[in-house]
Amino acid sequence: MTSERFVTIADVPLQGDVDVETTLASIPADFTTKGMFFNRYVAALGAEWEELLPSLSDPAKHGRYHAFESYSLRDYVRVFDRVARARFPGSTREAFRLLARGEIEVFSESTLGKVAFALVREPGALLLRFPDLFKMVTRASECSAKRLGARRVAVTYPRYHGAAEQALGLVEGLVQTFDEEPRVDVTIDPDRRIVFDVTW
Repeated sequence: MTSERFVTIADVPLQGDVDVETTLASIPADFTTKGMFFNRYVAALGAEWEELLPSLSDPAKHGRYHAFESYSLRDYVRVFDRVARARFPGSTREAFRLLARGEIEVFSESTLGKVAFALVREPGALLLRFPDLFKMVTRASECSAKRLGARRVAVTYPRYHGAAEQALGLVEGLVQTFDEEPRVDVTIDPDRRIVFDVTW
């Protein structure tokens, strides 16, 4: 098996499908994310939320997740997958990417996010802070960031658990926060090491 490499431009869609069951199987059972990321998706699902409940391991009572409590990342990906497919019909790889970009807005509106975003003035500074911010809201795959130029930062996951398209959307969303257009050179190794070489 060889490495996969491709370059993305913000307005050029990805093609293909995300195998959500394979994706879920790659996520350790103890990985978590904060409730703030669940709530708008529960609202978006409406009556479908009840249909999804039997597949969740730790659903919140009445669909109300507490913003800074931790919940199953597998549950989150199930909810995210359902909303992504409904909101962006067609390529689910592109749907995951587009929906993930909006996660930045959710975080930036939180108290923690407001503080973090107040301290940075350009995409590179925020991308360099991304690994620490990511740790604050998830227990998930570790990552690091390194500046490679004035308008270039590499974000590396030594071993990524989940859908790469979701992680891609996050880094693109960080750049777009500053009204810049990201270009990402993506490398996915067979051992799930992922590098996002981001320029803008």
